[in-house]
Amino acid sequence: MNFISPSRIIQIAIADAINLVFGTLLTPKEISLEVGYPKYEAHYTSSIALAIANRLNLSPLQIAEAIALTCSQNPAITSQCQIQALGKGWLNIFLSEPYIAEILLALEQWQIEGITNYEGFWQKSDISIDFTNKLLDPIVQYAYARCCALIRLAKLFDGAASPRHQKSGSDFIAQSLHLEPAEIGLLMQNLAIAAYLESENSASSNKSRTKLSRSLAESFLQFYDRCRIFGVNREVALRRLLIIRITQKLLLAIAPPQINYSMYL
Repeated sequence: MNFISPSRIIQIAIADAINLVFGTLLTPKEISLEVGYPKYEAHYTSSIALAIANRLNLSPLQIAEAIALTCSQNPAITSQCQIQALGKGWLNIFLSEPYIAEILLALEQWQIEGITNYEGFWQKSDISIDFTNKLLDPIVQYAYARCCALIRLAKLFDGAASPRHQKSGSDFIAQSLHLEPAEIGLLMQNLAIAAYLESENSASSNKSRTKLSRSLAESFLQFYDRCRIFGVNREVALRRLLIIRITQKLLLAIAPPQINYSMYL
């Protein structure tokens, strides 16, 4: 199963809106989009209206309001997110709860090349040598180890490794998530890595991979401190376990090719 990141979908929607309203052709990649949370309440923010204001000879806020209005008239977009114009022309994008649930399931089911699931853990299928201790940030190693430990404990005490063991995908999407801030922050860092991996330049920058790994590890450790999976409502526990499984997968996917974390499995 392929994964299309929400950032890609939003970039396409904004580019289409700019073309429709202003007759200006931009590629989705030209639409600046950054993770807004937790610095802002929005999941994503964009400064594209400020970037093209001189070209269109309009105020950034006018452009942003036109983009937001056009996107609000597209049912396919409004079912997934809400786009708001504010301030000097910024766009704030808020993902809907049903769409977040879809994203969580899609991330879990995403088949990343070279990574397979074996007994509840994601593993690289073609790596036999592991230089983890020498090459990786200790914080990243620790976060990965904690992911594996929590998955192992959940299997030991409950036998559940995924909410699909308890609910259908449609039931999971239909339930109210009420995500805690630390859960949202961790999801958004996972989405940043997913967007990077699906981009054409995902293999070109070790520095970008290192930065993304560190950001995901730090977000996970905040989640680990604030969000329990034991002693809480079962639906909450299963949702959080799903986020942990996704994090384990993407920490592995963004790691250098020779890293497989086998010592933590």
